Amino acid sequence: PTGTLHVGGARTALFNWLVAKKTGGTFVVRVEDTDKVRSTTESEKSILDDLQWMGMTWDEGPGVEGPYGPYRQSERTVTYKKVSEELIEKGFAYRCFCTPEELEEKKRAQVEKGLDPTYDGVWRDADPVIIQRKLSAGVPYAVRFRVPKGKVLTIEDQVRGTVTWEPEKALGDFIIMRSNGMPVYNFCVAVDDASMGITHVVRAEEHLSNTPRQLLVLEALGRKPPIYAHCSLILGSDRSKLSKRHGATSIKQFSEQGFLPEAMMNYLANLGWNDGTDKEIYTPDELVDAFKMDRITKSSAIFDIQKLKWV
Repeated sequence: PTGTLHVGGARTALFNWLVAKKTGGTFVVRVEDTDKVRSTTESEKSILDDLQWMGMTWDEGPGVEGPYGPYRQSERTVTYKKVSEELIEKGFAYRCFCTPEELEEKKRAQVEKGLDPTYDGVWRDADPVIIQRKLSAGVPYAVRFRVPKGKVLTIEDQVRGTVTWEPEKALGDFIIMRSNGMPVYNFCVAVDDASMGITHVVRAEEHLSNTPRQLLVLEALGRKPPIYAHCSLILGSDRSKLSKRHGATSIKQFSEQGFLPEAMMNYLANLGWNDGTDKEIYTPDELVDAFKMDRITKSSAIFDIQKLKWV
């Protein structure tokens, strides 16, 4: 919850909402607010208000709750801490006592050698006696995930097709809990997807790089990953990423200008999706009936304000 609901975020929410309605599933709104610096309650309220204005009411989430709450990550930190300790006990994660200065020096040295900066694993197999000495002295530590050597991860993305990663090369042993006790975004997401029974995730292609970390955590938890669909970005008329310089980009702005929520829903659904026909105007119920994930297009959609006005 930072800023207002951008049309890109609204389309992402809409595709999830349509999947849930189409399949008789549950549309979940989860507030990922562990970034204390940027997240605000005002922004959360604004985003939730805009979702409701568009008619995308949720089956589980803030104000509705449900069997897997709380639905704000800031209220789930005890769970993340508990899971991180379980992963340490099972050997999937370990404590890292490197200081920020040491990590910065390692990164600088790797960059100077022309290498991608990844953690060198100095605490990965450290002597338990030394670890206990650090713990007894109260030295702060981060928790890192132990990425398996030679691991290959593959998903069948509903939009992008087969996607494969080699996390040992790309990631190194990544942090899941910071030394200040705060959990890291990708860890929270994976723990929540597992504990909330999430089956389908539709999100922007920017999150594709987050997926391998989440897959590794889910595997360590013994949970099957959700079905993923990573949608291409919405672009402005000049084919650059849609931003404020292109004019109104938030749902709040469009609602204040008098656009109808049904028109907004109709237009956003057709940005990067079609049902294979020439039909352009749908009621919300017709959208639910027509929607299929395999009709989401790979190519980026162009936001056309004149077309929105026509709708």
